[in-house]
Amino acid sequence: MNTSRKDTLLVALGAFLLVVGGFGYAALHLGVVPTVIKPVVQETELHTAALLKIANIPAAGIVYPNSPKASLEDNVKDWITPEENEDNWDYDLFTTIDVVWNATLKEYVPARRKAEELPPFGLALVSVAHPIYEYILDGVLAPKGKEPVFTLRHVKTKKYLDNAKLNQPIEDAPHLMLIEFRVSKEKDPDGFPFTRNVVKVRDRNLGKDIEIDDQKPLVFVDITDVVLATPTDPSWTKVLKAVGDKFTLNGALYTLKGIDLASKSVSVDKSFAPNPKKPKKILVVSETLAEPLPPPPPAKIKSPTALKSPLPTK
Repeated sequence: MNTSRKDTLLVALGAFLLVVGGFGYAALHLGVVPTVIKPVVQETELHTAALLKIANIPAAGIVYPNSPKASLEDNVKDWITPEENEDNWDYDLFTTIDVVWNATLKEYVPARRKAEELPPFGLALVSVAHPIYEYILDGVLAPKGKEPVFTLRHVKTKKYLDNAKLNQPIEDAPHLMLIEFRVSKEKDPDGFPFTRNVVKVRDRNLGKDIEIDDQKPLVFVDITDVVLATPTDPSWTKVLKAVGDKFTLNGALYTLKGIDLASKSVSVDKSFAPNPKKPKKILVVSETLAEPLPPPPPAKIKSPTALKSPLPTK
């Protein structure tokens, strides 16, 4: 009974192989493609057409240069030692770099790097003081029954403005007008009385009215003028008014950090990039600038004593 079952299976398997063989023969020799087999000819043609289309598209971007291939011959130095760059950061395989701390740049640098010199600070202090009003009352001519006439003197140039009258324009100083005059009787610290002539001036440049007298120049104690200059440009000056004022000069940012009127000095911070190729690396340098001392008075040259001729001998 088992034998008949095996024979049945063999007959069924032979029939199946015969059918498959018939389909294969029809596909290869008769050109008949069974519907159960997916054709590949059409996909191959589409694939070839797509490749041709892509090949005709011009390449985009830059053309990379050809680099020489490494030689396979013996005793050929294909591994060249890396050249040192300007910062001496020349890393090599399995070789460390000795570094040291640079207090000036505030960073670690290669020990072989030459010491870098910072550029000059680039600023000089001309003066630091409370500003003084440009004119002082030099004299008043006030005869009885007549309109007073005033004389103003420029504090720096010593030039005079004569024949100035109240509420009338001044020809040589059109931005000024005298609007009020009074005589103030006061006492000095020792108790002695004195008279002070006071005139109110309307200054259009300042945008306000001020009072000047014939005793001493008017000092604006609520304002401080810090006058700075640069050695690289004699015509350049900068006037700062308060701590925190900033300005840019030669690619550096300067900030006024402190004012000392007693010592006639100011402290300034300079922020700049030591290496122009690394603009993000900012270095801050602080310096105290002092007002230059006045030149010493010229030394008095004593005239040589006249030599007396000896008395004639008899």
